[in-house]
Amino acid sequence: MFTEAEIAVIIENQEIEKITDHLRKDFLEKTAPYFEISNHDFLSLILLSPVVGKAMANNNISFKEEMSLQKKARKLSKGGFFLSKDPVADCMKFLIKKFDQWEDDFYGAINKIFHILFEQETLDKANNTSVSYRIRVMEAPYILVRFISSMFLEREEDILNPGRIRKIEFEKIKSIGEKTGLAKLTLFNEFIEAFEVK
Repeated sequence: MFTEAEIAVIIENQEIEKITDHLRKDFLEKTAPYFEISNHDFLSLILLSPVVGKAMANNNISFKEEMSLQKKARKLSKGGFFLSKDPVADCMKFLIKKFDQWEDDFYGAINKIFHILFEQETLDKANNTSVSYRIRVMEAPYILVRFISSMFLEREEDILNPGRIRKIEFEKIKSIGEKTGLAKLTLFNEFIEAFEVK
């Protein structure tokens, strides 16, 4: 999972801040008027949207999934994990209620951010099939592995063995991969193939 400090570094990029600010203003105007959230915290919400999408694959978020989402939101919020009123967690409630309306916009923003963060050399390395998936994960740039694991796993260390997943969640991850641009990476496609679909 990304950390608050990593989000702070990512939002320093002016192009990424512009993408974040544009979607933030649009989202607040149409879905959460009078709500206040910084660009840092809204970028956290954007990067959490695939986790929300996976949780909502069957159109219902379980209590366990809700607690997991809350924990992740608080971890990414600027200013600390133990805030009593957490802007990311609170704004996520608005997103969940209108997720079908905003899902593609959030994934589209991730697609743009993805192409800003990763140079072609990084993408070529992630697509190098001359070495095994496990070796490519070990050799891939830190931020790329964080990018994939933060959006789809509970624990980053599970990237080599992501475990079991329901078919409906598996199909959702594949769809998110297409919409965010991650599906263009051999590394990502082999990551999802490593799941055991039940």
